[in-house]
Amino acid sequence: MENPPLSLRQRKKEQTRRALLAAADRRFREAGFEATTIDEVCQDVGISRRTFFRYFEDKESLAFPHRRERLQRFIELLESTPDDTSPVGGLRRISQVFAKEYTQNREALVARQRLVERAPALLARENEIDRDWENGMAKAFLAHTGEGPDAELRSRVMAGAAIGVIRATMRHWFASDGRADLGKLGHQAIDCLEQGFRPRSRR
Repeated sequence: MENPPLSLRQRKKEQTRRALLAAADRRFREAGFEATTIDEVCQDVGISRRTFFRYFEDKESLAFPHRRERLQRFIELLESTPDDTSPVGGLRRISQVFAKEYTQNREALVARQRLVERAPALLARENEIDRDWENGMAKAFLAHTGEGPDAELRSRVMAGAAIGVIRATMRHWFASDGRADLGKLGHQAIDCLEQGFRPRSRR
């Protein structure tokens, strides 16, 4: 089912939002995140500071413009995991969906990560986003496999392990400037999650 066409008002709002993001991106690349001000971004777009806050809650949000949409989509995919598929199997399937999309947007994502790594405020926001993903996964796991007195603990442990795997995999990918095969990395990382650590074989 196709989404209904946007109204003129909605199109103008979307244009303004995109203009703010483009202006912020230019400023961040030229001067850095910390040196850029909201007033400068507003001046570039020709809007007031008051209008800015109708689109974004703070300057940090400009660096993570798709935060809510990506999390919502991830959770929807996780919740749609078939009943006969384990949580790890669900994560494996979803990892390939996101790997394809992230690879297609490699340059923009790598550039954003470099920006994040240089700004303490953005690193703090990134940690906050990780907690949102972890909490969302815990709820989805509990709804999917929640049985027994330790169900909540198991769900939270699984979610904590999963976000660690995701973060480690993404750091590895970013360290390669996004040139490593993210789909392959996702499979390898989830293999580690599923199998756990094995003792080193002795000859």
